[in-house]
Amino acid sequence: MALNWPNRLTVARIIMAPVVMILLQAGEPGTRWAAFAVFVVAALTDLVDGHLARKYGWISNLGKFLDPLADKLLVSLAWIGLSELGIMPQWSVYVIVGRELLITGLRSIAAYAGVLILPSWIGKWKAAVQMFTVSFFMLLAVLDLQRIPAAVSIIGSVSLWSSVILTVTSAIHYLWRNRNVLQRLGM
Repeated sequence: MALNWPNRLTVARIIMAPVVMILLQAGEPGTRWAAFAVFVVAALTDLVDGHLARKYGWISNLGKFLDPLADKLLVSLAWIGLSELGIMPQWSVYVIVGRELLITGLRSIAAYAGVLILPSWIGKWKAAVQMFTVSFFMLLAVLDLQRIPAAVSIIGSVSLWSSVILTVTSAIHYLWRNRNVLQRLGM
């Protein structure tokens, strides 16, 4: 089975996710810049693959499954990497990654049963805010500021809390919206 262009971009995003974490963990200023660049390119592929899929009708069940999985993998690994550097609070990793594992697991079980559960609008907002938050904190890691200006600190706090609140809210919304499917699957 040949992959269409949107699915190729999604697979590329999946491949770039561990690269971001490896580059972050190297801890050198140059590798942090590289991690930031790879993350931004990967995040942009999300916009491009969605645009191509809609514009040319290249929407596939594989893409519907892999695209959100690629987003979750990219954000989760970057979030973990930033937490390991002490840039993101560790408790936030549990919230973000825990939600992503829960929802991905449920989607996988549903897919195995032949039911495709699509992302919701709030999930898309969550992903966008998470991508912004990771990009923002990654940029802070690159700049390696000894003292963070108050305005920057406020932006970081608002972004972090927005990500956490949207993450929890989207999980609740996702479970509520798909409660009939989950009941059918015996969950």
